[in-house]
Amino acid sequence: ESAEGQSHTFDFRYKREKYAVACDTSKTVLDALNTNKTFRKIQKDNKEKEMVIQRSKGAVPRAAVKTDFPCCLIESHELLDISFIKNHGNVATKKKTTGRLSFSNESKSLVIFYIKTKGGKKVTRLMKNNELKKKVEDVCVYAFKEDKLNAALRHDGRFINAIFKKQCALYNLENFQDGVLSDDSTEMKEASAADLKEIVDHNEHPIKTEQEETQKRNTMKSTNPSTNSPEIIPHSKEILAILRAQFKDLLETLKKRENLKNKSDIQKFFRTEYDKSVQSFSEVYKIKQLMRLSDSVCQIRVEGSARGTGFLLFGRFVLTNAHVVKEVLESPDKLSSTRKLEAAFDFERLDSKVKLVPVKKQLAAYCYITDANKCRLDFALLELDAVDEIKGRPELLSYYSPGPPPKSGEMCIVGHPDGGIKKTDPCFIIERENLQEAADKHISENVNFIHVMTQKSVEDKWDVYKNQINYNSCFFHGSSGSPVFDEHCYLIGVHTGGYVYPGEKGRTRSIVEYTYSMQPILDMIRGQANIKDFLNVIMGFNFSYNF
Repeated sequence: ESAEGQSHTFDFRYKREKYAVACDTSKTVLDALNTNKTFRKIQKDNKEKEMVIQRSKGAVPRAAVKTDFPCCLIESHELLDISFIKNHGNVATKKKTTGRLSFSNESKSLVIFYIKTKGGKKVTRLMKNNELKKKVEDVCVYAFKEDKLNAALRHDGRFINAIFKKQCALYNLENFQDGVLSDDSTEMKEASAADLKEIVDHNEHPIKTEQEETQKRNTMKSTNPSTNSPEIIPHSKEILAILRAQFKDLLETLKKRENLKNKSDIQKFFRTEYDKSVQSFSEVYKIKQLMRLSDSVCQIRVEGSARGTGFLLFGRFVLTNAHVVKEVLESPDKLSSTRKLEAAFDFERLDSKVKLVPVKKQLAAYCYITDANKCRLDFALLELDAVDEIKGRPELLSYYSPGPPPKSGEMCIVGHPDGGIKKTDPCFIIERENLQEAADKHISENVNFIHVMTQKSVEDKWDVYKNQINYNSCFFHGSSGSPVFDEHCYLIGVHTGGYVYPGEKGRTRSIVEYTYSMQPILDMIRGQANIKDFLNVIMGFNFSYNF
């Protein structure tokens, strides 16, 4: 039966923008996409690249289909994600697809199957374009059920020729519906596409009207769930088997790492961890407290340009990082007389009425060294030239509690990342022994962005400074000098930097970020104030704190 004349609508998305496409189900996906003017422009702008089309539905969502994939296999209102990868000369960019698929022969039903792009243990390479393997985990292949598997894969065109020359087999992960290739038999050449499970017959799988969809939803709503047994998640057998196989080893690793003795300890451990993860500064009283403390956070500007963040430590003194103002220093204790330094308070919206307070030329305290105790000191204490505009704001020194810095738990940063408006970022402290694990997790999640990665931190075995607290944050450039608060809203440090690498579109990204704790900073400020006889600084400390 011919599919010509039937039609439905699907959507495509490119860089977060969505567009609707109406198509004849006898056409290919590319034919349908080309009816959209916006898509034609997108394709023209990327004509030297290979297109990747990822489905949102089907047995394996996010699997990539070819441009000649039949529209009749795309579900109504399904969303297709369009992206582009480097061609590398492996796939012809101007390859023409069949303009119209023929379904005149009733016996020719279609089958769909999925192949993992990484192949089996002995297959080092499977896809012609290696960039496709980095982009997607599975590709979706279609064929007529009478086709041989070998011919179906050749027709697809995305696989290297070596898999047809070697002894290759398709390992079925679940009834051949989702498979990987291995090189230890000739089963692949003998198999028929009809052996695969997901068969689409257009007589049995017509396009549904809105009325039919509505009837189906109403039927489902009217069904009494109490009389039905829970449904098994489709195609979950493989994942379930893997999880069951790994569970025993994971449990033993967890018990050793956390020193857990029995099941009760394990249950308590997970309850505690879950409880922490869902808090994340969501309590109203903490939010109110942070908002009040954030009034003391300012943006440090040089000649009107944002350089970093600072905060009112006490009196008329603002604390920031030394490297924020280092470039505008003539000497370690004097600001350049030719450059204007200001603290901008209340920059919370682009149209905010910002309070600009000039900074005195003489520095109150400054340090950019590693001391004998292996503590890293990177701070500058700036004295404001006027304070009438910022009266009544919290002095954050009074929110500092002496003692060792926290090794785990929640924390929150308040600052001006990317030279923009004031923001907050709640996150979690990374325990020192888990630092490498956190780095490995970040790299695995961002492998497509990491092109050049220095191994310095790995080689140094994360030999972090004694006063360093690590975490994962979205605050990068412009946020240096931001105050860092613990889960009780106490001041614990000054947000300083991270282990960076060049990311997507040249933007700086970071594997792990860190702050330097307050106690060594305060000790050094007090020492410098005594030496230089800054009476007002000493009095400020004595009034706020008994050292």
